[in-house]
Amino acid sequence: MESKKKLWRGFALFMAVMLIMTYVSRMIYVSRMPRVRWSSPTAASIRSTLKAEGTVEVVNSQAVIGLEGLLVKKVCVAAGDRFETGTVLYEVDTEDMLAQLAELEAQEEAWQKQEQAARRDAATNTTRAQEDYDTTVIELDRKIAEETKKLEELMEDLDTHMFRIPEEDASDEIWIAWADERLRFDREIAEKKREIEDIQLEKEKILRQADRSIEDARRAQSAAESGLDLGAAGVSQVRERQERIALLTELSKNEGRVAAECAGDVLEVMMQSGMRMGQEAVLRYADDNGSRIFRTVISQEQKAMVHTGDTVHLTFPGSAEEVGETIDSIVQENGSYTVTVRLEPGVARGRTEGVMELVSTSEIYDFVVPVKALHNDGGNAIYVLEEKEGILGTELSVRSMTVRLLDKNENYAAVVDELLSGDMKVVTECDKELENGIAVKEWEE
Repeated sequence: MESKKKLWRGFALFMAVMLIMTYVSRMIYVSRMPRVRWSSPTAASIRSTLKAEGTVEVVNSQAVIGLEGLLVKKVCVAAGDRFETGTVLYEVDTEDMLAQLAELEAQEEAWQKQEQAARRDAATNTTRAQEDYDTTVIELDRKIAEETKKLEELMEDLDTHMFRIPEEDASDEIWIAWADERLRFDREIAEKKREIEDIQLEKEKILRQADRSIEDARRAQSAAESGLDLGAAGVSQVRERQERIALLTELSKNEGRVAAECAGDVLEVMMQSGMRMGQEAVLRYADDNGSRIFRTVISQEQKAMVHTGDTVHLTFPGSAEEVGETIDSIVQENGSYTVTVRLEPGVARGRTEGVMELVSTSEIYDFVVPVKALHNDGGNAIYVLEEKEGILGTELSVRSMTVRLLDKNENYAAVVDELLSGDMKVVTECDKELENGIAVKEWEE
């Protein structure tokens, strides 16, 4: 009996030890699990801010744009020259200029005649369409009136015939002849009514078509009078020709001389006698209004945020002055990019340094996660939490998901993948290095 008690006590002790060992092993297992924090992807935009220090330089550079295609006769200034308002900068060949002007005026005159003829034709077509409409209405109304009159005569003849009913003792031949005559009247009256209905239907059909013809003619007339029949390209071409005629006419009044509109200093001359001008500037000069430029250098990674024409915010150390200006140019130089901002006259006077700030807000992306959620497994990837069966029963584990990076700033990243959804739990922080499939636990505060 005593031996059985010892046996049971030994067994109980063994089970207790096993329970304790199991508990301890689980505690060790749990304690070694990485702790993670998570968040779900959200729809949001990415806001990025670029700050770059630069220099302020006095430039006063203005451009003189030549009239494309004109032949330069004489260049009257050189780099470094001082000029005043009204100083002749260059002269064009007047003979060549007048020949171009005559050709353009001939084209304009021919076009004007063509347009006048088109407007006349359109107006004539509208008038004819209206006349055809009126004539058709009159003719069909006349025909309907004639047929209606014939119908009324038939009705009267039928009434007369009905009053001429034979005597009761008249022969069968007389009664048959009377009845045949009445049937003839009935048939002719029915046919006449159908004929009138057919004419009325034909009238409606013809008038609908005539209405369309009038509408088309009026639309064509309106387009001809407004010039819409030329199309956008044609209107632009006509406008450009007329503007060039006006410029050449004004230039011919000045005998081909181009004068300065303000005082300044010649910086660069990009033309010479005997050349034909293109669309580019032919001369650059510094005016007396004190214009300046801001210039800074950005990296290749920052270039994606910056575009010519963007509005940037400029501040100047030591000054309370703040301005918004647009980027004039971006030039690649030795793996970096030089950004130039032309300042309005009077801005940043006496300043040699400045700071450019550009804030860029992207479109709204479907899936935005904290940037610290990204890790690299041969590419951009994130860890997502999943449930699986393990030592503790249902456990949390992480699965690495490769995603495509669309945009990011210092805090957030926009990612995309066909398997990504808004209810997924994306790991944003952990206290140990993670591996795909490893069991984890939530980071409790």
